[in-house]
Amino acid sequence: MAPMSLCMTGGTSTLRLCGSAGRLSGSAAHWLPLRRLALSTWYGAGMKSVSATQGRTIASSAAAEPLARGGNEGAPAGSEQQQPQQHGAIEIVVGPMFAGKTTELLRRVASYEAAGLRVAVVKSNKDDRYCAANVVTHDGLRRPCFASPSLAAFKEAAGAAYSGFQVIAVDEAQFFPDLQEFCTHAADHEHKRVVLAGLDGDFQRQRFGQVLDLLPLADSVTKLSARCKFCAQEERHVAAVFSLRITADSRQEVVGGADVYAPVCRRHYVQLSQVREVPLSSSDEA
Repeated sequence: MAPMSLCMTGGTSTLRLCGSAGRLSGSAAHWLPLRRLALSTWYGAGMKSVSATQGRTIASSAAAEPLARGGNEGAPAGSEQQQPQQHGAIEIVVGPMFAGKTTELLRRVASYEAAGLRVAVVKSNKDDRYCAANVVTHDGLRRPCFASPSLAAFKEAAGAAYSGFQVIAVDEAQFFPDLQEFCTHAADHEHKRVVLAGLDGDFQRQRFGQVLDLLPLADSVTKLSARCKFCAQEERHVAAVFSLRITADSRQEVVGGADVYAPVCRRHYVQLSQVREVPLSSSDEA
């Protein structure tokens, strides 16, 4: 095992794993706190590589915090003060129809705005079910938004205001033809946090748009489920993970609500997917 030494500089603990030969001085009672520090600093701050002659340094979370925030705390006196650098990220929320994807998107928007971040909300202009100028949930929550055919068009429409947005929230993400390109550039190079909500699969359980292309690039992925419509009619609560189209239209892109789609479990999807038109219950027709 490589020897360790604990250094204290300005209230910051640093645990050094030396590469050269040596002995670890101190009793077992001294070793236990060092071991605990090694574990806490390893998981809390990560490892910083230095030259082989210096060994490897694991900084404590107190030392790494300014770097994690992107600030310049601890900079030499008289140095130029700069604004903290925001780190970009991609958050994905997927699920079938009626799973609450837009509701979750708006919840995150409200959370980021409460934290003081500037947020832009954009949706595809193909979604005209409720209101062209608003993102609207199935239960009536709404939020003003940009409605655009592409994310490049949204960026152009936003103009100079675009650079001030720290968070971009994208609803109905599966409809945007430039989704992967825009999100990757916004997160990697513009340091924006992109939160998108959309369908990961269509009514045939096939990939829908470019949402799945972003999974390897995402910082977080949340898959929501709804309640199976037909299990509910049997007074059973079963999670719905698929969207069943209940009309005969075979096009992939058909915008609609409960008159076109039903959230279903695997059993009911397999049973009903071959049916061209699924009869609605009397409660649906009312």
